[in-house]
Amino acid sequence: MIPLSVTPLRIVVAPRWGASSSDDWYPWLRAELAASQKFGEVLVADMPDPDEPRIGPWTERLAELTGSDQDQLEGTLLVGHSVGCRAILNFLGELPAGTQVLGTICVAGWWTVDEPWDSLLPWIEHPLDLDRVRKAGGEFEVLLSDNDPFTADAQANARLWRKRLGAEVRMVPGAEHFNRAKEPQVLAAIRRWRI
Repeated sequence: MIPLSVTPLRIVVAPRWGASSSDDWYPWLRAELAASQKFGEVLVADMPDPDEPRIGPWTERLAELTGSDQDQLEGTLLVGHSVGCRAILNFLGELPAGTQVLGTICVAGWWTVDEPWDSLLPWIEHPLDLDRVRKAGGEFEVLLSDNDPFTADAQANARLWRKRLGAEVRMVPGAEHFNRAKEPQVLAAIRRWRI
């Protein structure tokens, strides 16, 4: 990662399926980053219909949170968790040509899951302009677990992230789907963007 040292970094978090901003590691992360002067605002999205997420409304919510100011986008680090990663990829694919965020971190990101349910299929089947996503997303880092209950073949998942987006993939042993109240590896990934 390329550390920044001048302006505070803005973080926008897209949560997992069924989660709000008060679930999992999101409150802890916000508190940890608030204690540092190296980071600016931390926005954890409360997404519409989190128990039945849909691509359009989730993409629109991310657009609302990030805004369209190019300077602000260039200082924004996007952090997705599970389906939040897919929402971010869709958002990036819809940004105007030449628009770019600073970087993208995907936590428990996936391209498919072992046993997809009906309402998940649109997320898997929705086409992405990977070239556009790659250009708009800055540097990509992906945190995967070696025992994620939704994607048993972590190595195959990692290969897809590397092949499709040139992502740097970090395997976290025993992290399951990263649903704990504290996830130090997520904080460490964000801190790598600062000196």
